[in-house]
Amino acid sequence: MKTKVLLNGFTIFVVVVCLLTLILNMINGRFHRGDFKFYYSAAERFIAGGPVYMESFYTGSGFYKYSPATLFFFIPYTFLNIKIASIIHFFVLGFAYWYTFIIIRKLLRDYFSIGMLKHEALLLSISFGCILIHFTREMYLGNVNIILLLLCCLSLRDFLSLKQVTGGIFLGIVILTKPYLLILFLPLLLRKKWNAIKWTILAIVVGLLLPFIFPGPLKSIDLYGDWIRSVLAHGEDFPGRTSIDYIIRLLFPGWPGWGIYFIFITMMGLFTLFLLNNLHKEKTGGPMDRITSMNFSFEWFLLIAFLPNLIKTDWILLLFSAPLISFMVFYIPSRKRYWWIPVLVFILLFYGGNSDDLLGKSLSHNILEYGLMGLSNVFLVLASCIMFIDYRKHIKS
Repeated sequence: MKTKVLLNGFTIFVVVVCLLTLILNMINGRFHRGDFKFYYSAAERFIAGGPVYMESFYTGSGFYKYSPATLFFFIPYTFLNIKIASIIHFFVLGFAYWYTFIIIRKLLRDYFSIGMLKHEALLLSISFGCILIHFTREMYLGNVNIILLLLCCLSLRDFLSLKQVTGGIFLGIVILTKPYLLILFLPLLLRKKWNAIKWTILAIVVGLLLPFIFPGPLKSIDLYGDWIRSVLAHGEDFPGRTSIDYIIRLLFPGWPGWGIYFIFITMMGLFTLFLLNNLHKEKTGGPMDRITSMNFSFEWFLLIAFLPNLIKTDWILLLFSAPLISFMVFYIPSRKRYWWIPVLVFILLFYGGNSDDLLGKSLSHNILEYGLMGLSNVFLVLASCIMFIDYRKHIKS
């Protein structure tokens, strides 16, 4: 009962924030739902048999860039008026934000052994507040990144619970939507989770085959060709201001074009060393030993959070750091490491405080343009690693 009361406080907070966001956007005439419009329009075009890729459905970057299989998830919206569909999608996203943090809290409790703390609802609300800027932007655009993060967390939960089938399906949907999340195969491979890999691959294959049933083999081949061309074109044009490659280019204008691949390989090598070190230090007990589960969970969070620093993507994907931020927020009172608070606040000023409304367009633009949001995410990742190593020592002792 106590847990429910605490979580109810967080639930009320999220509901209030969602309603305020919706009301303010409606009043200010800013309920544009730009990204959702091209999801909706692309699904309509898909059903009608028209071109889906390389077509602008909305101003700016209103191009559909996801896989053909992902279109099937947006088709149900097309049975509704776009205004009604947009509002429903808004509340779907709001629920996804709420449930994502509930799942993260459950993972911290079950696998990090961070049990009941005083003011738990407040801590969860602070964790949510740290990504509030990213939340308001995603709700404004109607993007689906929070749904992907939720599926990543659900996949982790199911893998840890030995529910390989559902875990693989969740992860397969994520990879079908954004293929660069294939990097999550790395901890699965190094930890020899073959069943998880098998079901994930099967889910991906089924998803890839769906367009061969509808709209049919010939059209599906054209769809996949257009999709690949669309992804390549998007990758070339996108500045990726949160990536390490972008930051290095600012400091060293002569940085080569292949530098981004060098960074990716180097970071994956460092992560592999980190994971192998975890494996070396783990107890020789069962496969679901507490330390083993905690290590695997943190590795999962770490890879997801670091993704915006490895690839060219929109800064909204920084919300993928939510699990790590939640861990840090709960770590500080659980270990009474309160001196971390000013450090974390300083980092979060750049990570989660970059708002046109708060800072003005000029300063906000400069923070993004000079790569400070991406750099702050790097520091968040490093800080979380330091906290995790300290926390793991405490658990082992």
